[in-house]
Amino acid sequence: YQRARDAMQRLGVDEETLTNVYQEIQPSQLTVNQEVTKENRHGQGSDRLAWFWRINNGVLVYRVNWLKAKARWQRWEEELSLVQHEMGWTVGWFQQKKDEWHRRYHKAKKAGHQEYAQWQVLLWEKFELDAQNAFKGKMIIVN
Repeated sequence: YQRARDAMQRLGVDEETLTNVYQEIQPSQLTVNQEVTKENRHGQGSDRLAWFWRINNGVLVYRVNWLKAKARWQRWEEELSLVQHEMGWTVGWFQQKKDEWHRRYHKAKKAGHQEYAQWQVLLWEKFELDAQNAFKGKMIIVN
């Protein structure tokens, strides 16, 4: 590119064209784009593209960046859905453990076994209620 630009200059292309259209490429502009090497790095939204990526309004480059942003958004949407489901599954797990110990309470023959089972029922019920309160309005419950 630089040799072609120098040849154009020697052939007499006006300075305005060289300055505005065929700008000189600086070594700092030739770095590897971290969008490729570190896709999920912090602060990528503030990146500025070198001038040569913006030729013809940079339509292709912006399409690629838009697609990357869309993919990032979809990954976050999927992660949010999974976390919301995990909240519901956690509450369901606590409820299942509470019900299991409730059945054991009714099957127990000895007073000590019944006491322990009742203690477990109360423990798992507390976990269930705490989780329901913590996740209220955020979790997805699937039956």
